[in-house]
Amino acid sequence: MTPNQTTQHASSAAITGTINLLAGIWLFVSPWVYGAYTNQDAWNSWIIGAVIAIFAAIRLTNPGGLRIFSWINMALGVYVFFSPWIYGYVGNTGRFVNSLCVGVLVFVMGISGFFAVARPSAPYANRT
Repeated sequence: MTPNQTTQHASSAAITGTINLLAGIWLFVSPWVYGAYTNQDAWNSWIIGAVIAIFAAIRLTNPGGLRIFSWINMALGVYVFFSPWIYGYVGNTGRFVNSLCVGVLVFVMGISGFFAVARPSAPYANRT
């Protein structure tokens, strides 16, 4: 892999990590935005949003390693997507759509972040 390709992969990992970080922060504050902070299920958004943001921040500090955090965020994205049905707030359109969008975004960025990591080239690939 050329140095330019390695830089592109690290940059892609940084972009996906940043998007997941922002999505996690948004999920954390969303109960206040949608007026659901007094609901019994608001803790779900606070905890999962914080975990997504923390794992994304960890990936940002080491974009070349710790790929497991991308997979965990991918799984959390699936969980966030299904949380309206799990906690029964499908009738709250704002929160419902928010959970679907954040869930898909975190899922896609988790996959993208996992594959955006530079792969080592074969040991004899650059020999002439």
